[in-house]
Amino acid sequence: MTRLVWKFSTLYAALLVPFVIADDLPPYNCDAVFKFEGQFEKIVALIPYHVYPIYTLCTNVQFAKEYRAAMELYEQAASDPVCARMNFKRSRVNLIDMMHDQLVSLWSTANCQDCLDRANETREFLANFDELDKCLTKHLLSPCDPCAESYGAIQGQYEGLVRGHKDTICVDVEDRMNQTRHRWSAEFNCCRNRQHSTTTFVVIASVFCSLPVVFYVVMYVVTRAKEARERSREPLLDDSSGDVPAGFGTGSGVGVVAGS
Repeated sequence: MTRLVWKFSTLYAALLVPFVIADDLPPYNCDAVFKFEGQFEKIVALIPYHVYPIYTLCTNVQFAKEYRAAMELYEQAASDPVCARMNFKRSRVNLIDMMHDQLVSLWSTANCQDCLDRANETREFLANFDELDKCLTKHLLSPCDPCAESYGAIQGQYEGLVRGHKDTICVDVEDRMNQTRHRWSAEFNCCRNRQHSTTTFVVIASVFCSLPVVFYVVMYVVTRAKEARERSREPLLDDSSGDVPAGFGTGSGVGVVAGS
Protein backbone atom coordinates (compact mmCIF):
# COMPACT_ATOMS: atom_id res chain seq x y z
CA MET A 1 0.00 0.00 0.00
CA THR A 2 2.78 2.36 0.92
CA ARG A 3 4.52 1.55 -2.35
CA LEU A 4 1.34 2.26 -4.34
CA VAL A 5 0.88 5.61 -2.61
CA TRP A 6 4.48 6.47 -3.42
CA LYS A 7 3.95 5.71 -7.11
CA PHE A 8 0.88 7.92 -7.30
CA SER A 9 2.72 10.67 -5.48
CA THR A 10 5.59 10.47 -7.94
CA LEU A 11 3.24 10.55 -10.94
CA TYR A 12 1.37 13.52 -9.50
CA ALA A 13 4.62 15.36 -8.93
CA ALA A 14 5.71 14.67 -12.51
CA LEU A 15 2.45 16.07 -13.83
CA LEU A 16 2.63 19.06 -11.54
CA VAL A 17 6.20 20.09 -12.38
CA PRO A 18 5.43 21.62 -15.82
CA PHE A 19 2.68 23.77 -14.34
CA VAL A 20 4.95 24.91 -11.54
CA ILE A 21 7.67 25.75 -14.06
CA ALA A 22 5.16 27.55 -16.26
CA ASP A 23 3.98 29.59 -13.29
CA ASP A 24 7.56 30.57 -12.53
CA LEU A 25 8.24 31.69 -16.14
CA PRO A 26 7.97 35.36 -17.09
CA PRO A 27 5.07 36.43 -19.33
CA TYR A 28 5.35 35.05 -22.84
CA ASN A 29 3.32 34.66 -26.02
CA CYS A 30 3.94 31.64 -28.25
CA ASP A 31 1.15 32.28 -30.72
CA ALA A 32 3.80 32.72 -33.44
CA VAL A 33 4.74 29.05 -33.06
CA PHE A 34 1.23 27.84 -33.76
CA LYS A 35 0.80 30.34 -36.59
CA PHE A 36 4.07 29.16 -38.13
CA GLU A 37 2.87 25.56 -38.04
CA GLY A 38 -0.32 26.61 -39.80
CA GLN A 39 1.66 28.60 -42.36
CA PHE A 40 3.89 25.60 -43.05
CA GLU A 41 0.85 23.43 -43.67
CA LYS A 42 -0.59 26.06 -46.00
CA ILE A 43 2.60 26.29 -48.07
CA VAL A 44 2.88 22.51 -48.40
CA ALA A 45 -0.70 22.40 -49.67
CA LEU A 46 0.10 25.08 -52.28
CA ILE A 47 3.20 23.40 -53.72
CA PRO A 48 1.40 20.99 -56.13
CA TYR A 49 -0.34 23.95 -57.78
CA HIS A 50 2.97 25.71 -58.49
CA VAL A 51 5.01 22.90 -60.04
CA TYR A 52 2.66 21.81 -62.85
CA PRO A 53 2.38 22.41 -65.74
CA ILE A 54 5.18 24.95 -65.19
CA TYR A 55 7.05 26.09 -62.10
CA THR A 56 5.68 29.23 -60.48
CA LEU A 57 7.19 28.80 -57.02
CA CYS A 58 9.32 31.92 -57.22
CA THR A 59 7.34 34.18 -59.53
CA ASN A 60 3.89 33.67 -58.03
CA VAL A 61 3.17 36.66 -55.80
CA GLN A 62 0.92 34.75 -53.40
CA PHE A 63 3.37 31.89 -52.87
CA ALA A 64 6.27 34.27 -52.23
CA LYS A 65 4.08 36.19 -49.79
CA GLU A 66 3.20 33.03 -47.86
CA TYR A 67 6.87 32.04 -47.66
CA ARG A 68 7.92 35.43 -46.30
CA ALA A 69 5.09 35.30 -43.75
CA ALA A 70 6.29 31.89 -42.54
CA MET A 71 9.84 33.17 -42.13
CA GLU A 72 8.64 36.18 -40.13
CA LEU A 73 6.57 33.97 -37.81
CA TYR A 74 9.54 31.70 -37.24
CA GLU A 75 11.76 34.64 -36.35
CA GLN A 76 9.15 35.92 -33.90
CA ALA A 77 8.89 32.54 -32.21
CA ALA A 78 12.65 32.03 -32.06
CA SER A 79 13.30 35.51 -30.68
CA ASP A 80 11.25 34.83 -27.53
CA PRO A 81 13.58 32.99 -25.10
CA VAL A 82 10.70 31.34 -23.24
CA CYS A 83 9.06 30.07 -26.43
CA ALA A 84 12.42 28.95 -27.72
CA ARG A 85 13.03 26.91 -24.57
CA MET A 86 9.55 25.41 -24.58
CA ASN A 87 9.27 24.62 -28.30
CA PHE A 88 12.74 24.62 -29.87
CA LYS A 89 14.95 23.06 -27.22
CA ARG A 90 12.54 20.67 -25.60
CA SER A 91 14.01 17.56 -27.28
CA ARG A 92 16.34 16.45 -30.02
CA VAL A 93 13.36 16.04 -32.35
CA ASN A 94 12.80 19.71 -33.03
CA LEU A 95 9.81 19.77 -35.36
CA ILE A 96 9.68 23.56 -35.61
CA ASP A 97 13.26 23.78 -36.83
CA MET A 98 12.70 20.84 -39.17
CA MET A 99 9.73 22.57 -40.80
CA HIS A 100 11.69 25.80 -41.07
CA ASP A 101 14.69 24.07 -42.65
CA GLN A 102 12.47 22.34 -45.21
CA LEU A 103 10.96 25.63 -46.32
CA VAL A 104 14.38 27.28 -46.56
CA SER A 105 15.72 24.30 -48.51
CA LEU A 106 12.83 24.50 -50.96
CA TRP A 107 13.33 28.23 -51.50
CA SER A 108 17.12 28.02 -51.87
CA THR A 109 17.13 24.90 -54.07
CA ALA A 110 14.71 26.60 -56.44
CA ASN A 111 16.99 29.68 -56.48
CA CYS A 112 13.95 31.86 -55.96
CA GLN A 113 16.04 34.74 -54.72
CA ASP A 114 17.52 35.09 -58.21
CA CYS A 115 14.08 35.91 -59.60
CA LEU A 116 13.60 38.54 -56.90
CA ASP A 117 17.06 40.05 -57.28
CA ARG A 118 16.61 40.40 -61.04
CA ALA A 119 12.92 41.18 -61.06
CA ASN A 120 12.96 43.36 -64.20
CA GLU A 121 14.84 40.80 -66.29
CA THR A 122 12.60 38.03 -64.97
CA ARG A 123 9.43 39.92 -65.86
CA GLU A 124 10.74 40.60 -69.36
CA PHE A 125 11.62 36.94 -69.84
CA LEU A 126 8.18 35.81 -68.67
CA ALA A 127 6.54 38.30 -71.04
CA ASN A 128 8.57 36.97 -73.97
CA PHE A 129 7.73 33.42 -72.94
CA ASP A 130 4.01 34.22 -72.95
CA GLU A 131 4.36 35.84 -76.37
CA LEU A 132 6.12 32.78 -77.78
CA ASP A 133 3.55 30.47 -76.20
CA LYS A 134 0.74 32.41 -77.88
CA CYS A 135 2.55 32.22 -81.21
CA LEU A 136 3.05 28.46 -80.90
CA THR A 137 -0.61 28.01 -80.03
CA LYS A 138 -1.73 30.17 -82.95
CA HIS A 139 0.52 28.43 -85.50
CA LEU A 140 0.26 24.97 -84.00
CA LEU A 141 0.64 23.08 -87.28
CA SER A 142 3.67 24.95 -88.59
CA PRO A 143 5.19 27.42 -86.10
CA CYS A 144 8.82 27.33 -87.25
CA ASP A 145 8.77 30.34 -89.58
CA PRO A 146 6.21 32.62 -87.90
CA CYS A 147 7.59 32.03 -84.38
CA ALA A 148 11.31 31.96 -85.19
CA GLU A 149 11.84 35.58 -84.14
CA SER A 150 10.08 35.09 -80.80
CA TYR A 151 12.05 31.93 -80.11
CA GLY A 152 15.32 33.66 -80.94
CA ALA A 153 14.46 36.51 -78.58
CA ILE A 154 13.71 34.26 -75.61
CA GLN A 155 16.76 32.12 -76.36
CA GLY A 156 19.04 35.15 -76.40
CA GLN A 157 17.51 36.56 -73.24
CA TYR A 158 17.91 33.25 -71.41
CA GLU A 159 21.58 33.06 -72.38
CA GLY A 160 22.00 36.55 -70.96
CA LEU A 161 20.36 35.51 -67.69
CA VAL A 162 22.48 32.38 -67.39
CA ARG A 163 25.73 34.24 -68.08
CA GLY A 164 27.41 34.51 -64.69
CA HIS A 165 24.47 32.83 -62.93
CA LYS A 166 24.62 29.27 -64.28
CA ASP A 167 24.26 27.61 -60.88
CA THR A 168 21.82 30.13 -59.43
CA ILE A 169 19.29 30.60 -62.22
CA CYS A 170 15.73 30.75 -60.94
CA VAL A 171 13.86 27.46 -61.42
CA ASP A 172 10.82 29.22 -62.90
CA VAL A 173 12.98 30.66 -65.69
CA GLU A 174 14.95 27.46 -66.23
CA ASP A 175 11.84 25.28 -66.39
CA ARG A 176 10.19 27.54 -68.98
CA MET A 177 13.30 27.51 -71.16
CA ASN A 178 13.65 23.73 -70.94
CA GLN A 179 10.04 23.22 -71.95
CA THR A 180 10.37 25.74 -74.78
CA ARG A 181 13.45 24.04 -76.20
CA HIS A 182 11.78 20.65 -75.99
CA ARG A 183 8.69 21.85 -77.82
CA TRP A 184 10.72 23.72 -80.43
CA SER A 185 13.03 20.82 -81.26
CA ALA A 186 11.21 17.61 -80.38
CA GLU A 187 7.57 18.54 -80.85
CA PHE A 188 7.78 20.97 -83.78
CA ASN A 189 11.17 19.92 -85.20
CA CYS A 190 12.27 23.51 -85.74
CA CYS A 191 16.01 23.01 -85.20
CA ARG A 192 17.03 25.35 -87.98
CA ASN A 193 19.87 26.85 -86.06
CA ARG A 194 21.46 23.42 -85.82
CA GLN A 195 20.91 22.81 -89.52
CA HIS A 196 22.53 26.13 -90.41
CA SER A 197 25.45 25.37 -88.13
CA THR A 198 25.92 21.94 -89.68
CA THR A 199 25.76 23.33 -93.21
CA THR A 200 28.28 26.03 -92.39
CA PHE A 201 30.62 23.49 -90.85
CA VAL A 202 30.39 21.21 -93.90
CA VAL A 203 31.07 24.10 -96.28
CA ILE A 204 34.08 25.33 -94.31
CA ALA A 205 35.45 21.81 -93.94
CA SER A 206 35.05 21.19 -97.68
CA VAL A 207 36.89 24.41 -98.51
CA PHE A 208 39.81 23.54 -96.26
CA CYS A 209 39.98 19.99 -97.58
CA SER A 210 40.01 21.20 -101.18
CA LEU A 211 42.82 23.72 -100.64
CA PRO A 212 45.66 21.16 -101.13
CA VAL A 213 44.08 19.94 -104.38
CA VAL A 214 43.70 23.49 -105.65
CA PHE A 215 47.29 24.26 -104.66
CA TYR A 216 48.70 21.29 -106.59
CA VAL A 217 46.55 22.05 -109.65
CA VAL A 218 47.73 25.66 -109.69
CA MET A 219 51.35 24.62 -109.28
CA TYR A 220 50.98 22.13 -112.14
CA VAL A 221 49.48 24.76 -114.45
CA VAL A 222 52.16 27.32 -113.54
CA THR A 223 54.95 24.78 -114.11
CA ARG A 224 53.59 23.72 -117.49
CA ALA A 225 53.18 27.34 -118.58
CA LYS A 226 56.75 28.11 -117.54
CA GLU A 227 58.08 25.16 -119.52
CA ALA A 228 56.09 26.24 -122.58
CA ARG A 229 57.52 29.77 -122.39
CA GLU A 230 61.04 28.41 -122.13
CA ARG A 231 60.57 26.23 -125.22
CA SER A 232 59.17 29.16 -127.19
CA ARG A 233 62.24 31.26 -126.39
CA GLU A 234 64.85 28.72 -127.61
CA PRO A 235 64.95 29.84 -131.38
CA LEU A 236 65.38 33.48 -130.37
CA LEU A 237 68.36 32.56 -128.23
CA ASP A 238 69.97 30.71 -131.25
CA ASP A 239 69.58 33.78 -133.58
CA SER A 240 71.17 36.14 -131.12
CA SER A 241 74.21 33.90 -130.71
CA GLY A 242 75.49 34.71 -134.29
CA ASP A 243 75.02 31.28 -135.87
CA VAL A 244 73.82 31.97 -139.45
CA PRO A 245 72.02 29.18 -141.29
CA ALA A 246 73.65 27.77 -144.42
CA GLY A 247 72.87 29.65 -147.64
CA PHE A 248 71.74 32.80 -145.89
CA GLY A 249 74.98 34.76 -146.60
CA THR A 250 75.21 33.61 -150.27
CA GLY A 251 71.76 34.76 -151.05
CA SER A 252 72.45 38.13 -149.50
CA GLY A 253 75.67 38.53 -151.49
CA VAL A 254 73.94 37.83 -154.77
CA GLY A 255 71.35 40.38 -154.03
CA VAL A 256 73.96 43.06 -153.37
CA VAL A 257 75.86 42.37 -156.60
CA ALA A 258 72.73 42.49 -158.62
CA GLY A 259 71.80 45.74 -157.09
CA SER A 260 75.15 47.29 -157.89
